[in-house]
Amino acid sequence: MYIINTSEFNKAYNIKIVETSSCIPLDPANSDYQKILDDIIEQGADCFEGDIPAELQAAADAKAADQQP
Repeated sequence: MYIINTSEFNKAYNIKIVETSSCIPLDPANSDYQKILDDIIEQGADCFEGDIPAELQAAADAKAADQQP
């Protein structure tokens, strides 16, 4: 399960893996970020505590569209 960590100062956010307390940057080159997109594609909002940010959902939707034959 994931949760969004938001900075109060600059409104930036990262993704925290609840089970390990690891924070994942929003970097498409990061393999953990790609795993989060895969989880969103497979599980939808069930893999998040709270709402999925629109940019993250859009990235997952784009990845899902690219994977279709």
